[in-house]
Amino acid sequence: MTKEDKAYPLIRLFKVLHVVGLLMVIAGIALLMATEVGQTVNGMLAISSLIGIGGVLISPFPVALFLQWATRAKMEHSN
Repeated sequence: MTKEDKAYPLIRLFKVLHVVGLLMVIAGIALLMATEVGQTVNGMLAISSLIGIGGVLISPFPVALFLQWATRAKMEHSN
């Protein structure tokens, strides 16, 4: 565990969720492009769920990185 992970414990969680979200989006796109799963209603539901939930899981990480950067910059500026 790095010094950054100890200072910002949620960043580590957001990193893991970001990777899981990326994998879900990639799996959904692969199913859409490479298979016939998208031709049925159940397949459309699975593909849209993978892409949608994956996108939601990806979104908090850049915000958390920005907040981490802003906090670090504020602490450096005040010193």
